[in-house]
Parts: sequence; C-alpha cells; structure tokens
Amino acid sequence: MYRLLVLASLVAGCGESLGTGRAQVFAVAEDTISGGLVPGSAGENIKDGWTVKYDRFLMAIGNFRARRSAAPAERLVEPRVYVLDLKALPSEGFVMAQFDQAVSARWDKVGFDLPNASASALRAPATTPADYDLMVQGGYSLFIAATLTKSDGKSCLPKAPTDCVERKELKVSWGLKAGTSFDDCAPEMGDAGFAVPAGGTVQVKPTIHGDHWFFNNLTQGAEITERLAQWIVDCDLDRNGQTTLDELGMVKAADVFAAPKYNLTGALIPIETARDFLEAQARTIGDFQGEGECPTRRVL
Repeated sequence: MYRLLVLASLVAGCGESLGTGRAQVFAVAEDTISGGLVPGSAGENIKDGWTVKYDRFLMAIGNFRARRSAAPAERLVEPRVYVLDLKALPSEGFVMAQFDQAVSARWDKVGFDLPNASASALRAPATTPADYDLMVQGGYSLFIAATLTKSDGKSCLPKAPTDCVERKELKVSWGLKAGTSFDDCAPEMGDAGFAVPAGGTVQVKPTIHGDHWFFNNLTQGAEITERLAQWIVDCDLDRNGQTTLDELGMVKAADVFAAPKYNLTGALIPIETARDFLEAQARTIGDFQGEGECPTRRVL
C-alpha cells in the first residue's frame, strides 16, 4: 500500500532517539450499520418505535493524515480515497493506510476525509463494480438504502399532523454529495490522536456511524441525544411507502424539527429543509476509535 512519511525524523532534541513503529489505519463501520437499530429505551435505541435495517451503506473515505505538534514538519500522509461497502466490511475493518516506519511518539493531529467520490477513487475489494460506479457517477460521499418498520406505524403530513395513514414499512434510497473533512480526532477518553509504540503496532480506526440522521441534535462532542425516525416517515408526501430526497427538499425544517424536541444549532450548512437536516447530519458521521470525535469539520 502506498504510504508517505514526510520528514519523519528519528531523532529528538539533545540526541535522544525516538525509535520507530507501525501505524495501521482501519476504516471501521459502527455496528448500527451491520445490525441496524431497534426501538427501546436504551441510549442507542430508536425512541419512537421504529426498527431500521440498512440494505446498502456505501461511503467514500481517504486522505488520512497525521502530524505531531512537537515536531510540525513530521507527517504521515496517505492521499488515496476508497469507495467502501460498509455492509460488507469484515469486523476488523478495511486497512486504508499503513506506515511501517512511523516515529514512536504521539501523533496528536489526526484527520481524514469523507469526500465526494470521483474517478480517482479506488474500489475496495469488498465493493462491487456496480456500487463503485454508482458512487463515482453520482459524485456521492454517501449512499444508503434502508427499510424502516413498525407494526402500528403511521405517516402524518408535516403541515397537517392529524392527517395520517397507516404505514408499517417505509423505504429510503439516498445518495448524498456531502463531502466533509474531519480533523483533530481524539478517542472518547485520553489524549488526542494516537501513540506509536517503539517496535510495535498501533491500530488507528476512523469509525463511520450509521445513526446520526436519527439524532434530535447535531452533536459536537459526546453523543448526548435521542434517536427518532418518525420525521422520515412523515416526509413520505405522496404516501407511496418511500421517502425520497426530493420529498425531503419540499418539507420545511420547522415543520418537522420543532424546538424543544429538536436543536439544530452547530450545523456546517444552513438547515432550511428536511433534506438539509439529513445532509448536515451526514457531515457528522466521521468519528474516531469507536465513539471518539473529530470536532474540526469542513465542507469539501
């Protein structure tokens, strides 16, 4: 695998040798992607009774980088971008970068991109040619297809909440151009970035989350939130059992995300419609080492 170590000096001040080790970078899918979400009262359950199963979950990811504040000229860089089928990832993830001679120290400035896919992106082994073409031709950063079910479910028009019909199952199929960079990554607990052990290996895991569009806020730190799916069902304006991006674009955010149930502050983009809300949440799904965060985000 291509990798680049820029000016990775092995000598610290006063002649102290730092040694080297290996850093392996894995793209990892949160278990909500493989296992879906279920209703209930626990922290990661859907609170309004819907069950969610992902049928497809495709992502563009790459441009991993790391540097050291103690030695700013030293960098680890892997510019490649991959199209991944996160439903097909093995449990250990996909190795998107490897650095065999990294300085044994803390690399505290870490980032990666979830860009809009282009023809320069590589197809990961578990991704089918058809899914790769879908992502590249659409210029998508993310494509998801999912099924929502609820035995006593209803769909109520956003501007007429008493106008409801029975809806036990709903489908979505969304391709988004929500390219975003994620930086200043840190684990849920501990120091920012990662430390390379002398003569050893550290596993670094950019982690993709599959539940942020169900959040009732836009997290900028710990995921203190509720997960709600009813807004997606209510946006099925033609009541054909599928909520499209065009339908989301016709729904005003104020009609489905009213305060105090929802808090829309902190978004990277203005949120005027339900589609904007979906895209804003898609720009937050790049996390680190499981539940850690990458709080510095930028629209690509």
